[in-house]
Amino acid sequence: MEIYSFYQTLKSAMMLSDDATVIIVTAVMAMAILVALFVLQSIGIYTMATKQGLKNRALAFIPLVNILYIGKLAGECHFFNHRLKRAGMYAMIAQILVTVVAALTIAAEQYLWYMHGAPQVEMEYGYYYWTGLSGFDLFISKFFDVSGYVLPIFQLAFEIFLLVVMMGLCKKYSPKNHMLLSMVVLFIPMSRFIMIFALRKREAIDYNAYMRARHEAYIRSQQRYYTSQNPYGNPYGNPYGNPYGNPYARPNPPYGQQNGAGQSTQKPDEPFEEFASDSKGKGGEEPFEEMRGGDDFFN
Repeated sequence: MEIYSFYQTLKSAMMLSDDATVIIVTAVMAMAILVALFVLQSIGIYTMATKQGLKNRALAFIPLVNILYIGKLAGECHFFNHRLKRAGMYAMIAQILVTVVAALTIAAEQYLWYMHGAPQVEMEYGYYYWTGLSGFDLFISKFFDVSGYVLPIFQLAFEIFLLVVMMGLCKKYSPKNHMLLSMVVLFIPMSRFIMIFALRKREAIDYNAYMRARHEAYIRSQQRYYTSQNPYGNPYGNPYGNPYGNPYARPNPPYGQQNGAGQSTQKPDEPFEEFASDSKGKGGEEPFEEMRGGDDFFN
């Protein structure tokens, strides 16, 4: 994919200028930037592999194969709910397909330019083609047209597997910001070279253990918060009721049962119990019973 990007940059320079010097300078600068980024990525991969004690660390400096080594550094990756133990290998295969198809596309385009000159440009749809071809040249032209549809498919597959691998790598070396870094790689693919170099000094961690530790820390913080809001303890609440409006305190249990303090709750005395009467006729008399009328009085 990087080769095709370099070629597109060079072709744009050729279309914008007829000066050979401008074209050569553009090509040299683009190649120098690409080589520098590759070296930075290779140094980052090699340093990470050394810290993890992996073998064959020299593979970090071999194009295409170094993607497989990034997968080894990332370990087990996840694609939605599926585990991918060989995500690096899938990314490497996709990158090889992209590189092969891109190289053949470049070769076909350059052959047609050399043999038949500038193509016809369709301004409305933004593509160009050659006319009056036959035999082998017509076959090359058809391949060039088909590759314009096949290459984006292989590029998409490579970008997906690369994203999965980079997410796994960022989880181990930058778990707190792994989603942000993965999105940067998704939208700016060339950023992965610098990102891997920047992460080389960090220590690899177990992401699952990291998430468990964060979850336990969150639970402890919640427990401390509820305890601070409930000075009488949790989960029994305030054994003396909730006279101060504490939302975390439990109400007292029913009469006759023990509360949180181990004390039996009893019904409080009636302030005018001497004037009360129950359904069985026990208790005091009604103070104004002689003035009560029958049922007809209230109907």
